[in-house]
Amino acid sequence: MSQRQASLFDLSPMENIVGLAGLMPAIRAAMNRVAGEDLEGRKMLVTRINDVARREGISLTSGGGKAITYDILNKWLQPGDKGHEPSFMSILCFCLATQDASPLQPVFKVLGLEVIHKNERWFLDIGRACEAEREAKEKIKALRARKHI
Repeated sequence: MSQRQASLFDLSPMENIVGLAGLMPAIRAAMNRVAGEDLEGRKMLVTRINDVARREGISLTSGGGKAITYDILNKWLQPGDKGHEPSFMSILCFCLATQDASPLQPVFKVLGLEVIHKNERWFLDIGRACEAEREAKEKIKALRARKHI
């Protein structure tokens, strides 16, 4: 079973346009779900995002701001908003602050990929091993059948 790296060229032009056009609203909607509705929780989230950005030494705003406010977070979380888009690094800070990578899922979906938790990797490995075992058994059976010819 060979694996091939995904390419943007694998997508038809229409899929690419439709996927990319809805990408930021989908990311924002996922961030909004993760942030929740609790006012105090969102305020604590602002602090955690700022802590991650400070620790990593990155800017969170297009103007080079090293920290965000509660109002900026709320603007980021509005799926229909055409302005105030969080940068990719800001989205990563959000994911690290919340320990939830689901806002990245729309990015990978455009590429035909899916985000899974590292604990789920075990199930994929077991599935691959079972498939390899089945193929090996079939090969052994075919070889034994040829021996008796």
